Amino acid sequence: MKSTEHWLVHDHTQIEDLLRHCCEEAEIYDWWALERYFTEFIDQLRYHMAQEEEVLYPAYDARRAPEHMFTDDLYDDHNRIIETIRKIHRLIEIQQKEGLVELFKELVDVMFDHNQKEEHVFLPFASHLLCEDRDELSEKLDNFTLSKKSRAWGV
Repeated sequence: MKSTEHWLVHDHTQIEDLLRHCCEEAEIYDWWALERYFTEFIDQLRYHMAQEEEVLYPAYDARRAPEHMFTDDLYDDHNRIIETIRKIHRLIEIQQKEGLVELFKELVDVMFDHNQKEEHVFLPFASHLLCEDRDELSEKLDNFTLSKKSRAWGV
């Protein structure tokens, strides 16, 4: 049986590594490399968030007891992350230096807080609540593809 918790932590690590590369390129305004890393970062994060929003969070919400953590905060974090990415994307498109590094720092902070919340608060609950469904959820996550119902990011 595949562990959902291990998958989620591993995916965060890959995405965080791509974000680190983006930050490095933004600091020296290497637009070509920044665009390449940022595009890969967005592609991986979009897939990751869609898996959470379309598979993992709904499964958790269906079994969650009233005293357990709500996923509303996690969805709100996703909204803040996407909005910051949109702002960064606009600056990269016009190669505007002003505000770029600061927006990346903001994105790092929001993502760090979000990932900590998922890994240290959400997953302990989700691992317990979804234990019976873990094989089915793992299969859904493994076979997941973006669809028309996946959130549009506008980037």
